[in-house]
Amino acid sequence: MVGNPMRAFIYALLISCLLSGLVYAKADRPVMPSLEGRDLRGKKVRLDDLRGNVVVVSFWATWCGPCKRELTDLNTLLESKKEKGLRVLAISMDGPETVADIRGVVRRHKWKMPVIHDQNGGLTAVHNPRGSAPYTIYVDREGKMYASHEGYTGGDRKEMTRKIDRLLREANSSGGTE
Repeated sequence: MVGNPMRAFIYALLISCLLSGLVYAKADRPVMPSLEGRDLRGKKVRLDDLRGNVVVVSFWATWCGPCKRELTDLNTLLESKKEKGLRVLAISMDGPETVADIRGVVRRHKWKMPVIHDQNGGLTAVHNPRGSAPYTIYVDREGKMYASHEGYTGGDRKEMTRKIDRLLREANSSGGTE
């Protein structure tokens, strides 16, 4: 189909980038728009307050199996990498029919990250306009968007860990906060 080896390489590279999610070079990373809400205990949570940490923002819903698997994996990573500066924010996109299930799901899975219920859909409209579940955004220590990813399958944990580790190393090797 593709006769030129260089063209075949470029196609393979493009397909790889599309499959692995959008990744920005450090110099080209856009600043993550403001993200603010109240967690399930009523405490105000602001992305800007987490600057200096690597933050993973996950949009999820109680009815979404892949979302719960991703957040369980993120919770495990959070427990092992929190001291290195990893933080996780879980943004629930649940509507009125499932909002009562949020606390139970969080408790049952023993998630330690702040969970914000996006009651009016404002956070989803800005950060996840397609309303994908799960939808994950990786934010570097400077508050810039490093990558995003839609969906979650068994093989995604390895790539998720790789992205997080890269961001944690990146800041440490350039004299960033630990």
